[in-house]
Amino acid sequence: MTRRIGIFAGSLGSNSGGPERYESELLRGIAALDRETEYNIFCLFPEGPAKAGVSPDNFRYVTVGPHIRPLSMVTTLPAALWRSRLDSLHATFIPPPISPRPYAFTLVCSSMFEHPEFFPPAIRLRLKLLMGMAIKKAQVIICISQHIQDVIRERFKVPAERSTVVPLAASDAFLPIPRDECASFLKQRYGIDGPYLLFSGRWERRKNIARILEAFHRFKQETCTPHRLVLTGERTWASGEADEVIRRNRMEEEIVDLGKSPVAELPWLYAGADALVFCSLWEGFGLPIVEGFRAGTPVITSNGSSMAEIGGDAALLVDPLSVDAIAEAMHRITVGEPGLADTLRERGFARGRTFSWERTARETLAVYRRL
Repeated sequence: MTRRIGIFAGSLGSNSGGPERYESELLRGIAALDRETEYNIFCLFPEGPAKAGVSPDNFRYVTVGPHIRPLSMVTTLPAALWRSRLDSLHATFIPPPISPRPYAFTLVCSSMFEHPEFFPPAIRLRLKLLMGMAIKKAQVIICISQHIQDVIRERFKVPAERSTVVPLAASDAFLPIPRDECASFLKQRYGIDGPYLLFSGRWERRKNIARILEAFHRFKQETCTPHRLVLTGERTWASGEADEVIRRNRMEEEIVDLGKSPVAELPWLYAGADALVFCSLWEGFGLPIVEGFRAGTPVITSNGSSMAEIGGDAALLVDPLSVDAIAEAMHRITVGEPGLADTLRERGFARGRTFSWERTARETLAVYRRL
């Protein structure tokens, strides 16, 4: 008898960055590994099926409406799940408020419990309610890092058998690109000419962008190098603090704000950078770290939450609260320690190979069998 598994891909088609990339890459991996099981993929956004980019014979996409997400989740989604007669369900980012079948849930973030100050009150309340419900109800909780698993075990007393760690990965598009090709593309597409450091991520408080900017200003004052800091990522409610740092330090000529770059162009931005500066205050995984590894870009990241776990000895780990420590890492990679960048590239290549979307899909399929 053919198994029928539902996947509630709540971010697919939302253009939301990391969560959407996880869902699309997971679906591609499952499609490559399993052609026997019947999969029903439930989307909240009409663009979802196209964003997945894969539609084998055993996949069936269901877009639930209306296009008011909270309303869809408590009305049409439960009805669609019930009609599909599923054996089990996987909610990849948002838990279904009502589910007629047992489900697995991927917990990609625990910051709403550890650092509620990172969120505006309304978002904080919604996230705590939804994630708390999922942690309580899910048969299996898929944690994207050991750090998240440790948090739910300690804070919510989740027994070992109800959770497992399945890490994320970087797209195969992230790979080293010859310097001359990269320089030509970046100059033509973005007008970037010369060496730069890269920050990739949304302008949120937890991304620590204000301290990264302060550290870059200090690095420039101490070294007088021609480097600029390139920022790629969507602005949010928290971008005002970063803008104030730029104005106060008169850094406008040193900063290149690209906004949210197309995913297809990120490998070029990574490969062309002298270093990726990803010193967040908190991350559930830290996908840019692995992307930097795969692109051959030296990585500076934080020594806390999951980032030390993912970076290992292949990245420079710093105290994200210390502007001096971040600036010193920039100095060490660019001019201070000849050979350090090459060492980090070599270690990053090796560590990056341990993370793959095939591994993510294979270990997720093992969870489905447990259900």
